[in-house]
Amino acid sequence: MPDMSPLTSVEDLHHELSRHLCIAFTRSLLESANLAESMEMILPGVGRVFRTPKVILIDYREHTDHFVLLHYEGYAEPNAHYSLQRRMPKMELRRALDVRRPYSSSLDSRFLCIPLYFREILEAVLILESESSIELDDIRVECSRVISANLGLLMSSTRLKVNQDHLVDVNDLKQARQIQLSFLPGPQPESEFCEVFGYNRSSALVGGDYFDYFCTRRGSIQGVLADACGHGMSAALIASTFRGLLHAEMGRRRDDFDGLFDAINSSVHAGDEFIRYLTSVFFDYREESRTFRYLNAGHYDPLVFARDGDVRRLPGGGPPLGMFKTSVYSLGQARLFKDDLIVLFSDGLIDIQDSAGGYFGVDGLVDALQGHRDRALSEICKAVLQQAAETSERQGIDDDVTLFLMRVR
Repeated sequence: MPDMSPLTSVEDLHHELSRHLCIAFTRSLLESANLAESMEMILPGVGRVFRTPKVILIDYREHTDHFVLLHYEGYAEPNAHYSLQRRMPKMELRRALDVRRPYSSSLDSRFLCIPLYFREILEAVLILESESSIELDDIRVECSRVISANLGLLMSSTRLKVNQDHLVDVNDLKQARQIQLSFLPGPQPESEFCEVFGYNRSSALVGGDYFDYFCTRRGSIQGVLADACGHGMSAALIASTFRGLLHAEMGRRRDDFDGLFDAINSSVHAGDEFIRYLTSVFFDYREESRTFRYLNAGHYDPLVFARDGDVRRLPGGGPPLGMFKTSVYSLGQARLFKDDLIVLFSDGLIDIQDSAGGYFGVDGLVDALQGHRDRALSEICKAVLQQAAETSERQGIDDDVTLFLMRVR
């Protein structure tokens, strides 16, 4: 934050802050390799100028009329991605389509919203979150003007054509879906020490959810579930890239999964000019020691259902893959017992809403599973999905849904 004490007028302060912001933008463009790195440099600086450490960038996809969470700074919790998605309605993002000036949300005055325009097109919305309401004085309005002009231009110039879903032929999408389906695992394996079952359904012809399992050595099984940001073709390509990177790393590492997500994060982060990220959980279960080791990149905690009815969440992890360049992911570890049921899921399942706007949620998932946990895995999955569908009877399901189950024998 520049020292403001020597300045003698509001006009001087305007120029000084504008100069510092422009320098920050210029440095980020010169020193960064892609938009993700640019945002890692720009957003903290914007937060310092406004004295708001929590900063969120939300993309606007004009062709689909959707707002998509792209990047954030200042949120320490591993699954901040999901809590921010839930809070997006309180940000009143659609007001940015009608006004260019910054505005405070009438639903939550802690959110200051800065529309980012390039010419007449809304590119994104920058959200600053404070502990209390943010006063929109002349200085902040001037800073917002500089931010909007620079970030709006930056977002416009780095767009991926793949985000323009309306330019993709329907037949191409159908072929892409067939390829995507071929990526999902075949018949669910059963062994003397475990059984697994997975379900995936996309909200569009192609989607951003992915699950898989591996057997890298005798007496073990590895599994993964991933959820890419956004929807449609762009999310599907992110998931496909992740799958390729994962398979390459799995083939190289064999038994050593420490650092697996560190390597993948570096590749996803640097792989394109535009921001792209995904959340994921990876696990490695070893029969001999009954040890369940796992990595979590911004995803919901895996759930463990014990035979006695106890439900455990396996905490820990880091931010989404591709969100931050220097993220580090440590292996968590848990001991499993006979008949323990491991549950991995994507947000499309728990974000299903009822007619009153309530969420199916993790609690709804737990309740549905508790009543059927002793049944065959395929029947458990069917019962959970049916209960979730009943919740959404009046709302429909507009996101990718994935549920992955493993039972220890």
